Amino acid sequence: MKKRVFTGIPMVMVMGLTAACGADSTTVQPAAGDAVPKQEARQEPVTLKLYTYQNFTNDEMFNDYIVEPLKKKYPYITVQLIRSQSGGMTVSDMLAAGDTPDLINGWQAEIKTLENYHLVGDMAPLVKQNNLDLNRFEPVAIDAVKALSEKGELYGIPYNQQFNALYYNKDIFDKFGVAYPKDGMTWDDAIELGKKVSHMESGIQYRGLAYEHISRLSSSLSPNVVDPKNQKANVNNDAWRKVFQLGKDILSIPNNMPPKVDAGDTDAFWKNNTVAMYATINMLESSKDAMVKGLNLGVAQYPSYKELPNTYGYLDAHFIVVTPQSKNKDAAMKVVEVMTSDEVQLKVARKYGKFSPLKNPEMKKQLGADMAHLKGIDLQSIFKSKPAAGMDFSKYYVESRKKLMAEYVNFANGAVDMNTALRNAEEGINKYIATEQAKEK
Repeated sequence: MKKRVFTGIPMVMVMGLTAACGADSTTVQPAAGDAVPKQEARQEPVTLKLYTYQNFTNDEMFNDYIVEPLKKKYPYITVQLIRSQSGGMTVSDMLAAGDTPDLINGWQAEIKTLENYHLVGDMAPLVKQNNLDLNRFEPVAIDAVKALSEKGELYGIPYNQQFNALYYNKDIFDKFGVAYPKDGMTWDDAIELGKKVSHMESGIQYRGLAYEHISRLSSSLSPNVVDPKNQKANVNNDAWRKVFQLGKDILSIPNNMPPKVDAGDTDAFWKNNTVAMYATINMLESSKDAMVKGLNLGVAQYPSYKELPNTYGYLDAHFIVVTPQSKNKDAAMKVVEVMTSDEVQLKVARKYGKFSPLKNPEMKKQLGADMAHLKGIDLQSIFKSKPAAGMDFSKYYVESRKKLMAEYVNFANGAVDMNTALRNAEEGINKYIATEQAKEK
């Protein structure tokens, strides 16, 4: 069994101890004329536990999302963060210890796995009771979480939304006298452009076009890996053939084969400066170190499949869940309230480049506005594309995807042909699911 590790945020723990001891835990007195709800002034201190799959980048981000806005509006609420670290505490570990979290955050596939532990339920009644206005959110974000349940239940509330972009190294294009990427390119266009900047130069392999991994490359088409209705593999089909072929076409650009297929090209682009174009997700925050060290960055619209113009990956968002077992649901909903407020959402959009699921157009206009390293870079091309609809994810999705990706690597390396790779993936996924289902009986 993995070693159990509880990781809390020191500032939060201090707040919790202070509130418990009664020191400095009273509501701050308002200025004359300000109205303070009497009910809030009489509240007893509450400590909530938040189990996080999607770790906040650092304590400062956690403070900006939760700690500081809670201190300002609901000072009696303290949140203890329990991180999902590698080799650390798992949800099953917590439940085995009789320690059920009040809140959990994660992306769709992680939220879906909570069904196994009965840690999700319809939050719609809580939303109504606490006057949380869902009309402030982009419908595609709300629909994405509703897609996770058979009855369209609201398992969570979105607080961060992913986007896709094409990042490019201006210096490589300048080096080979090639025009920068344009918005509105198809994948075929991107491949042709990649051929112009894929060269061996002075012993250095400059690769023209890279992608994060085959699953991300597929997401514009929203092809599921496991059919959530019959819990069978859904990979031996034309959609995945199209994706596998696109990946192979990119790798087949002369001088464009990476040292390791489908391992991600983060270092090659951001550290080694040997990739001209990198198609991936939101990396605005993590781009800082590379740009400080001299990366001449450009950002363009994510390439599209020609039959789906101006469409990037399926709605990929992070959601905050109030567990049905929480004994402090109203307090937990206040955490949701502050995380999704315009004030907090705009702050993290400006400061960390996080893309808000709110409709408020300022979230896009001011994205990255306080990030000095992005000054002068036009980010609005990102929003010329819209996300594809979110999908329902089987509870077997995560492991099944790994098996599919492993077969893609075999195909890309020439070990097997496409049909064999997809057939092997189908058989391997179905065998895995059958084994898991047998354990569950």
